[in-house]
Amino acid sequence: MYQESFIDSLSIFIILGLIFGAIALMFEFGYRLALRFPSNEYSQSISPMATGLASLLAFILAITFSMAAAKSADRKELVLTEANAVGTTILRTGLLAEPYRSRSRELLREYVTLRVIEKKNEQEQKVNTVIKESEILQLQLWNQAVDSHGSTSPELLLLYINSLNEVIDVHTERVNKGIRGRIPVSIWFTLGLLTFLTIALNGVQVGAQNKGRALVAALPFALAFSLVLTLIVELDRPARSIIEISQQPLIDLRDSLDKVLYPDGAGKLKLTE
Repeated sequence: MYQESFIDSLSIFIILGLIFGAIALMFEFGYRLALRFPSNEYSQSISPMATGLASLLAFILAITFSMAAAKSADRKELVLTEANAVGTTILRTGLLAEPYRSRSRELLREYVTLRVIEKKNEQEQKVNTVIKESEILQLQLWNQAVDSHGSTSPELLLLYINSLNEVIDVHTERVNKGIRGRIPVSIWFTLGLLTFLTIALNGVQVGAQNKGRALVAALPFALAFSLVLTLIVELDRPARSIIEISQQPLIDLRDSLDKVLYPDGAGKLKLTE
């Protein structure tokens, strides 16, 4: 189940401010440290090391960003996959005998309605409830398939069960990739340590020259790193502030259920409250 962490509870703009402040402090630490040993030669000897650290940090940032972006793309793709799987399962309920056909359709309608959370501020509060109730509905759907065994031909029932299995598998994959598939703590620790060393060493290099901080360059430098790190944090969080995983495929499926189930407009089921 999803347990909201401290980072997940913060606005992305607060996270940006915290990261920017931390980077500014790292730079100031290195700058003040260098003021105790001002030397132009000292600055020149640090330059190759600062460049090497910056290159290493850029490499780790690229890897981490790629991981976060790939996970985000997977979550988006899974929404479409789930909508297709549920849609196929709804169509294949027509292969079941009554009363299992109608009951399965009612359960699938309830399932689709449950899976759509349109209000962004409700996502974190409802995610555990949605997971629990979805698994209950999946069990009920499975029981309906088992109960229909005696009145539905095995070939037709197998087609329906295969679709239902895919719905259950996609749900499990969404839970794993959406909630548990986070960037490992070890990578965040390494990224944080490299950022500290790189920024602090740049501060030492500037301070060793004893010509002032050059804030006109230092502030954009800190802001650039802050924006990239904040974007990685945002992509890695299950509940987003500004980058959302679109629920449109499931919304479209929910809104078209009557047309899918009853193309002639007869026998429409009422939406579950």
